[in-house]
Amino acid sequence: MPEHLYLRAPGEKRRAPPGVRAVIHLDEPRVSGYPLHHNLPALFIQPAPPPPAVAAFLLAALGVWAGDKLLPRKSAPDAWTREIVLHLPVTPPWLKLTPPLGQILNFLTGDHWSIKPREAPVNLGFAGTWDHPWQPQAVALYSGGLDSLAGAIDQLEAGCRLLLVSHHDYGQLAGVQQTLAGALMAHYSPERVQHLNLRVQFPEAPELTLRSRSLLFLALGLTAASAFGPDMPLLIPENGWVSLNPPLTLNRLGPYSTRTTHPYFLGQLTRLWRDAGISHPLNNPYQGLTKGELLEQCRNRELLAKLGGQSSSCARPVASRWRRQAGGECGYCYPCLLRRAALHRLGWDRGEDYLLDVLADPGALRHRVRGRDLRALLLALKTWEESPGEIEGRVCWGEAGPDLAQKYEQTRRLLASGFQEIGKFFQDKGRDSLNAYLRGNQ
Repeated sequence: MPEHLYLRAPGEKRRAPPGVRAVIHLDEPRVSGYPLHHNLPALFIQPAPPPPAVAAFLLAALGVWAGDKLLPRKSAPDAWTREIVLHLPVTPPWLKLTPPLGQILNFLTGDHWSIKPREAPVNLGFAGTWDHPWQPQAVALYSGGLDSLAGAIDQLEAGCRLLLVSHHDYGQLAGVQQTLAGALMAHYSPERVQHLNLRVQFPEAPELTLRSRSLLFLALGLTAASAFGPDMPLLIPENGWVSLNPPLTLNRLGPYSTRTTHPYFLGQLTRLWRDAGISHPLNNPYQGLTKGELLEQCRNRELLAKLGGQSSSCARPVASRWRRQAGGECGYCYPCLLRRAALHRLGWDRGEDYLLDVLADPGALRHRVRGRDLRALLLALKTWEESPGEIEGRVCWGEAGPDLAQKYEQTRRLLASGFQEIGKFFQDKGRDSLNAYLRGNQ
């Protein structure tokens, strides 16, 4: 049975239809339902207010993100694929575009989305002003991770004036983003770089997979960029390995591996924006690079080394709370392992910087939770060494086209370089324990 969710536009008087599982609203007083807490008024109306089509896309992304968090996958018949009907307020350009939006969401989250649009005024209360004598030349998404830090440094070293846009839903991440952005402003001057830190929180969050989180992040960045004209570029500094995210094992096929910045998703999203009259360029400058290559090619490695330890790449940022430890990177999730392999390429990896050094702990590899991603990465590396075509066959290529051969060559180079980076890290840092594990599981 599909779950019906109703997203209410601010100030909307229409009632939700019968049979709706939940009404979601933007934290309006005395409105029943599930509130989304936010500081969206910080988004700019000067030098220009965002066009209605952009505001409507942001509202849609808020509804999708809330629905993704609200509906637990374990309740689905296969414990993953949900049927979601989202009743969505839209502006006229979006009335005919909801079917392709649903298809994009299906690819992104692995669910079956149906969008029920209704025309409604979309006023999200933007009130921010750009109080600086200069304007940015680009807007960059700024997560607080290593990639976004290196990406910002590269743009600033190239002479670009930059607006960094962050999203957070808990205070620890906000602190990381603000600290690093402040360090960049101190180094390059506030006349070159500014930071917009946006808060969107949804307290009702039984589901933690959050495959739609990038849609919200992109929508926030797009809305900030639109204040500076229709051609302001939006940059996504993400290494190509994570963007492509090759499935490590057969039980991680499709959206079981996240597709949050997958090139096919970004291409389809850009096409959808064009159809809605939104012309902002969307660009990932690092699509062809591994994380280690991205860091290695940074235009100011000295500054990256100085600030990188304060960044956060962890998929389990609150793991320390669960284990009653001081805050820090967990050390055993997939992003932590990729981060360590990338830093090892530069000679910067230190196992003691993590709550758990999985390569030094003899019991971690066999632990049900803390060894899960390490085991998957080991199996993928072994598969690549013995049968690279099997890994290539798991990669999602998107639609076939005249550039398929070129795409294949670029992807194979990325896979080879990525597995070499990971393999070198394992060989140098955990050779004995990992080899013993592999021998015991042959």
